[in-house]
Amino acid sequence: MSSKTFINLAFGIAVSVAVLYGMWHWYGPFGLVFGMPVIAILAIPFLEMFGLIPFLAKWFAFRKVAGRYYEYRGRPVDIEIDGEATCWVSTADIRKILPSLPSDPVLARLQPNDVEEGGEPRTWRIASRALAVVLQKATDPETTRFCQWLDTQVAQPARKRLQRRMPIR
Repeated sequence: MSSKTFINLAFGIAVSVAVLYGMWHWYGPFGLVFGMPVIAILAIPFLEMFGLIPFLAKWFAFRKVAGRYYEYRGRPVDIEIDGEATCWVSTADIRKILPSLPSDPVLARLQPNDVEEGGEPRTWRIASRALAVVLQKATDPETTRFCQWLDTQVAQPARKRLQRRMPIR
């Protein structure tokens, strides 16, 4: 909430309370009835606060995956980026996009240093570079597009942030 909205809200409350108290003091219960339009002063800042509801709802819904939520063609992909700018992609999310991906034990045997069970929530993850090696011989255009998206939209920005010594989420 911006400071201007807070000041407007506080001013509206103060004026409304003052006017309603004065009307009650001079006219009794009828004063409250006739003083109710003063509450409209308070309505404008409240309406401005309703504009924050979509932002707050989105923040509330995505707070558990903050900084890890990526989307490939409308499908969510959980990617965790570590301090060395290595992108660890959830294998379960990859299988939703590429059903032909080998099982987790097979991936662990093919790339022993780049497949592990970890992250929050605890799930099997593979490093993006290892995924590119595993899928390099694939001829499916969807696999090629996914690997290109992973490199250009996720891995390259993470490497650039590391080179510029910026925090990686």
